[in-house]
Parts: sequence; C-alpha cells; structure tokens
Amino acid sequence: MKSIGGLKADAPVEGITGNGQPFAKRSFFDWARQLAGCRLCRNLTAAAFLAILVIEIAILIPSYRNYEEDLLRHQVDVARQAVTTFVQSAEGQEITKSDLESLVASSPLTGISLWRDGISYEAGEVVDVPHPAAGLLRLAPRTAEGMIDLSWSDDPTLGAYQAVARVDVGHVDSELVAFVFRILGLSLLIAVFVTVVTMFVVDRMMLSPLLKLRDRIARAGDDAENPLRYLTPAGRCDEFGEVESAFNSTLKQNASYLSRLQTLNKELDRLLDDRTRTLRETEQELETRTLYDQLTGLANRNLFEEQLDRYFWEVSREEGRKEALLVLGLNDFQALNGLAGHEIGDHVLQEIARRVARFSPDHGHVARLGGDVFGLLVKPQGRIASESMDAWISVIIEACEEPVQVGQAQYECEVCAGVAVPVLDANDARTLLSDAEIAMHRAKKSPNRKVEFFTPEFGDQIHHRHELIRRLKSAIENRHLQLHYQGQFDRLRRCAGYEALLRWHDPVLGPVSPAEFIPLAEETGLIVGIGDWVLEESVATLRQWVDQGFTGRMAINVSALQLHDEGFADRIAHQLAYFGVSADQLELEITETALMADVERAMATLNRFRELGLALAVDDFGTGYSSLAYLKALPVSRIKIDRTFVTGLPENAQDAALCRTIISMAHSMGCDVIAEGVETEDQASWLALAGSDEMQGFLLDRPEPGGFLAGQNDGG
Repeated sequence: MKSIGGLKADAPVEGITGNGQPFAKRSFFDWARQLAGCRLCRNLTAAAFLAILVIEIAILIPSYRNYEEDLLRHQVDVARQAVTTFVQSAEGQEITKSDLESLVASSPLTGISLWRDGISYEAGEVVDVPHPAAGLLRLAPRTAEGMIDLSWSDDPTLGAYQAVARVDVGHVDSELVAFVFRILGLSLLIAVFVTVVTMFVVDRMMLSPLLKLRDRIARAGDDAENPLRYLTPAGRCDEFGEVESAFNSTLKQNASYLSRLQTLNKELDRLLDDRTRTLRETEQELETRTLYDQLTGLANRNLFEEQLDRYFWEVSREEGRKEALLVLGLNDFQALNGLAGHEIGDHVLQEIARRVARFSPDHGHVARLGGDVFGLLVKPQGRIASESMDAWISVIIEACEEPVQVGQAQYECEVCAGVAVPVLDANDARTLLSDAEIAMHRAKKSPNRKVEFFTPEFGDQIHHRHELIRRLKSAIENRHLQLHYQGQFDRLRRCAGYEALLRWHDPVLGPVSPAEFIPLAEETGLIVGIGDWVLEESVATLRQWVDQGFTGRMAINVSALQLHDEGFADRIAHQLAYFGVSADQLELEITETALMADVERAMATLNRFRELGLALAVDDFGTGYSSLAYLKALPVSRIKIDRTFVTGLPENAQDAALCRTIISMAHSMGCDVIAEGVETEDQASWLALAGSDEMQGFLLDRPEPGGFLAGQNDGG
C-alpha cells in the first residue's frame, strides 16, 4: 500500500492507534510500535541518536588521552617520590646494591641506575633508552611487559644525583579500558534518554498531527463530492497550522470547482445530446449526399453502380434478357449555362432529370452521373430486338429534347446517347458504365448520329487516344511542336498580319492533325502549357519580324482554359515587356464557345486584355450559340467567319446570306471582319464585294515556319 509523507498506510489515523485504541489510552508498546512504523520518526530519532554518539566520541578521544597521561604521571610521581625519599635518607651514607634492590621491591620501579661524581649504582632490570620524565609520558615507548624507561636530570629533589629508572605502568591499560566503558555507557544512557525525549516530542508535535491530517486528506479524497465536510479549524500557529489552513483552502476551492463542474457536466450533457442529434442528422445528410444528387434528387454515380451490380447479380441466371445501359449527355449545355445563367441551367437539368426518371420504374436505376450527363438502365418488357431498342431510345431522347419552360422563356438542348449492352458473364457495372460513356462521347463528336452503341472497336480507339496523349506529353517535353504562320490579307491582297498555327510532326505517327490533338490537349489540361509556349514563341518571333520592318499584327489562339486562367494576362504582359513588343501588335483569337462558357468571367478577362492594349478577335463565329446582346458587350475588335460558312460560297445561298448577316452585324458593332478558309478566287471576290475587311486561306498563303521572313526572302 502507498505511503503519504513517509508514513505507512496502515499507521493509525485520526487519534486511533494501530490496534484501534485512542491516543490517550495508548500503552508504551503501542506508542513505540507507532513510532517504529513511522519512517519520518525513525529518521529523526536515528539522526539525533547518531549525533549524540558522534559528539560523545568527539569528547571521548581527548578525555581518553588526558586520562592516560594522568594515570602515567601518577605512577611516575610515585616512583620519583620513592627515589627522592631513598636519596634523601642515604645522604652521607654509602649506597649499597641491597639498598637499591629494596627500593625496587618496595616501589613501582623494576630497575634503577643512580650516579654521582662518576660513581654509578644499579639494581633490577637494565634501563634501555630513557624518556625524559618531564615530557608527555603517553608518548614514551613501552616494553612488551608494560614498562617505560625514564630519566631525571637536574631534578632538585635528587640533589647531586642523576637517575634513570624503569617504571611499571602495566595496570594503566586495564584502567583505560574501564574508563572507556564507563564513558561509553554514560554516552549511551544520555543518547537513549535524549532519543526517547525526541521521539516523544516528535510524536506530540509532528507524528500525531500528521497522522490526523493524513487521515483527513484520505477521507476527503474518498468522499470527493463533499469536500466541505472535512473542514477543521487550524488550532496551531506553526507550520502545521499553515498546512491545515492551506488544506482547508484547497477543500473550499475543490467545493467551488465541484459546483462549477457539476454545472458544466449538466451543460455538457445537454450539448452532447444536441451534438449527437446533430451528428445523426449530419450522418443522414451525408448518406444522402453520398448516394443522391442534390440538385435533381436522382441517384448519383456511387449508388447507380451499386444498384447496377445488385441487379446484374440477381438476374445473372436469367435467359433472354435485353436490358441496356443508356448514358445521355446534353450538347452545348455549357453555352446555355453561360448565356442564360446557372439558375436557368439548374432548372433545365431538374426538368431533364424528371423526364429521364419517367422511363425507369426503379429509382436506383436512373442517375445523374455528373454535370449534364445522366444514366438509365433500360428494361423494356419482353424479348426486344435491337431495332425495338433503337426505337425505345429514340423515344427517350425525343422526350428529353422537348423545350423546357422556365418562366416566360423556353430552352432547348440537343441530347446524344451512348448505349452499352451487357454480355454473358461480363456484367461489371463500372465497366459497362464506362463503355456507355465512351459511346456517348463518340456520339457527341459525331455530326450526324445522336446514338452510338458501344463496340469493342471503341476500345482500340480509346487506346489510340491514350497513346496520342502520351506522345503529346513527350512532344511538349522534348519541344517537338512547331509554329507555322499563315498570312491575313486585306481586300487589296496586302498582308495585314499573321496567325500562329500549331503543328506537330511525331517521329512515329508522322504529322498529326491539330483537329485531333488540340481537343485532347484541352481535355487533359495540356493546352495551358502549350499555350504558354505558343505565347513565348510567337512574341519572340514577332520581335524578330519587327526588327526586320514588320508593322502588322500576330494572332494567336486562346483556349477556354487559358481564358479562365487568372494568371494568363500577367504572363502575356511579362512576355511583351521581356521582348519589348507593343501590345497592339498581338491579337488574341478566342472561340465563340469559349466566350459563352462563362460570360461573366470571360468579360472580366477580356477587359483585362484590353487594359493591356491587346487586340481581341472572336474566332469561328457562327458555330456557337452566342447572343447578340452578349457580343455587343464584349470588348472585341474583330470577328472571324468560320470556314464552314465560306466553303459553300458563292453558290450556297444559305451560306451567302449568313455571311452577309455576320458582316453587317459586325460592322454595326464597330468590328472588322476576317473570313478564314478562302481557297478559290470566287470566294475571295465574293467576300471582298460583301464587305469582308480581310481574308485568310490557302488561296492567299499557306502556313509555313518562316512567315514574314520567308516572304522577305522570296522578295515579297
């Protein structure tokens, strides 16, 4: 058991001895047992006992030496007195040997030698090397029999005699031993007495109060909920009184803390209940968010895949199944979102979701897979041929393409679909869903087909796509991309500027069409790095041309990702400043679709471009869904008619009418017009007469690496 302050835990407490008797009725043995059980008391009394012994021993050592000297001096004095008496009695008489032997026999002497006037008289033992009798006798050498040899010279009591004698001091050692035992006994008696008194004082002044305090602390600790019950008045004015006062203060503080803690516990219980309830609600909400789309309420991709796996496992042994996985995508939804706003876009998505959900009896078999893409497990009743499946899918698409009424306006979206049909023993939902999405993206890129059924050949195309992306990354790292420059000419066939066109000649694949690799670069985000390289190369080339006398402009294409990159404008400004090129000689061509994806953000970026002094042009105009009101608000100075409208000129009346409209509209907004894809003289003549300010195409100039410098070398 643990101890407190050096006291054993089984020591008596609160006025009770170890055997249960009150302190007032304790016997001596109980008192002694209590003290013996107290380590603090044992240490104190042992220290006092040892201190007394040390002091007594320190006193005993000089006392022992003094007592020894006194004993020896007494014995020597007796011997000297005997010699003195003998000499005085023999004055005037002749000293005989028998007289000296009588002296030796009747005194402590065992041998003596007297001489006077050169005559010596000896008796008894022979004296060896005498020690001066007047010196410290305890330092005199002794014989093995306990004798000391002394000499008396110039002693007035001996008259004219000089003497040396051997004195018997053998009894001194025994008397010294007796002396030591007497002193030690007395010292022990004093030490025991002082120790007992010390133990009594320690018991009264320290042990008993300490045990009582220990008991009070222990009981207060066991009864922690009632600290004030153990308050006692501090009856002493010494350190123990201060300790009791401090403990009383601690009890009061504990009572205050306990009260506060009880209040906090109640508050914590309430908060814990509230938190538990909130966590439960949050858990339910997270589960909903994890499994359901928040905008449409349909299942999300996770729940959809889970439900598909469960369904395919349940029907895996059925024969004659003809279900199909349908993935629907909205064409140009980003443009609608940018033009009409996100709120309108959300309404359109919600309505499309309701229409798609009508074709599924099971809520878990229809889902919003993300953005403007929906998934549907089509399960027509009975055995259905592929033609019937096509018809059923057409019904779904037609229902989704019906105009969506939002307020007073109607909005339409074209829908394309990808279909994946499960095969025997290959009903993995994730794979099937991926196949359907691949087919849907293929349908989006197809100009004539709204529905594509997944076939194994699509996998080869995907592999080719991945290989193309891999080699494109390598081309960017190894700088295998090139810029070719195609001239832009006014009506008089004078060169007004050049457009930088990206080209890629792969060592393995050979020339790769920009129409093939640029969309991949935009999808993978590689277009940002490519765009920065094009910017740097174009501005550097423009600097070289300007040094050779070029005064026109350089046009570069800007992707949607670059347009929405907040740091792109700063990078343009840096390149212009680095190469010392005027901003009005650099023109940025931005597609209509990129502008309409996020009109507000595009407007802010274009204004930043205009602040730098850059020229801005809308590329591929007429292929998107831009609004005239939005175009009028854009800070552009040039509109490019897309080549698809130029190809049919001048025979195609619809293309001709559209081109006239674009030219007229652009001029009304204060913008110049440039037509691209001009390949015949008829097209060039018609456009010049229709008012097109500039033209670009193979008829006038083919893209080549040299650009302006090549024309200079050719003499142009």
